[in-house]
Amino acid sequence: MTLPLEPDAIVEVQERFTQALSGRDDRFYSAPPQPRADARLLAALLLDRGQTLEGDGPWQRAIAGGVRVVALRDV
Repeated sequence: MTLPLEPDAIVEVQERFTQALSGRDDRFYSAPPQPRADARLLAALLLDRGQTLEGDGPWQRAIAGGVRVVALRDV
């Protein structure tokens, strides 16, 4: 049995689009609860960052026609 050092977290992602540029609607989705270290790794992948992220965000990255915002939320 292992005891987590940090509480589990949910990765929340918002994709906000400029309607006039992309013609797409904003989106929101979240990943299932997972250990915080794994959640940070997933957030880094979603943001196309190679380094480890600090804190719980929010972090953002430009995407075609808008921006992706990623944050961690306690379970």
